[in-house]
Amino acid sequence: MIASRSLYVRLALNALVLLAAAVLVFPLVWILMTALKTQSQVMAWPPQFVFTPTLENFRVLFDAASAGATNYGTIKIDFLSPIENSVIIAVGSVIVSVIVGVPVGYVLARRDIPYKEDIAFFILGFRFAPVLLVVIPLFSVFQAIGLYDTYVGMIWVYQVVTLPMIVWLSRSYIEDIPRELEDAAAMDGASSIQIVWRVVLPLLKPGLIGASLLVFLLAWHNFALGLMLSSAKAPVTVALLKLLNPGVQFYPVMAAGLVVTMAVPVVLILLGQRHLERGLTFGAVK
Repeated sequence: MIASRSLYVRLALNALVLLAAAVLVFPLVWILMTALKTQSQVMAWPPQFVFTPTLENFRVLFDAASAGATNYGTIKIDFLSPIENSVIIAVGSVIVSVIVGVPVGYVLARRDIPYKEDIAFFILGFRFAPVLLVVIPLFSVFQAIGLYDTYVGMIWVYQVVTLPMIVWLSRSYIEDIPRELEDAAAMDGASSIQIVWRVVLPLLKPGLIGASLLVFLLAWHNFALGLMLSSAKAPVTVALLKLLNPGVQFYPVMAAGLVVTMAVPVVLILLGQRHLERGLTFGAVK
């Protein structure tokens, strides 16, 4: 009786897990199906789940010439430029955040400074502040000093998203490294810079790679900052919005752009999965 009830409970839990997985995966599957359909198939009702796939939408997406007038009007997409913009902005944001954030995280983890916790929470507060609180005043400032629609300006403003995360994660990771290792290196005559470079950073590497991947994803998918502070240097999230033109339907091409946009983070996660798993668990056990 008890064994039978336990079996029913396991089956019910497994069914709930499968249902939740189906709900989460269905939008991704739908986007992929839309990217492989023609315009008429996308607009058909009831929806077509069995169809002949086409790669025409991806060709139109990366074709620098105008799209065919019969299917998509006369637009010029050239999706490679937004991808290049996103890569430069996201990678640049990660590099600057690591260079600035790791030393800050080390100080917050190892040094006894006044109001240390207040400073840490102040930095974290920028991560949860409304984006419009930052974008609206920066729009005028960037135009005045010539940083509007520049890579330098975008990388700078993206620190609002990326830097607090690096500071807090690096601080947590450094606190997990035994202080005795640094004390032993100091007793051997190593300077503070040598201790950080030769002792802390090698131990911090797995967690730092995982944190960098997480921060890259935050920068890659950011939309509001790119929409307000860029034009020619717009990232992919903003470029996709331009496909929603009034009176002309570009849903299949937009779906193809979404597939490409999602593919870059997925590839990075698969390549850095080992480091990402280590980064997510680094500092969890004291």
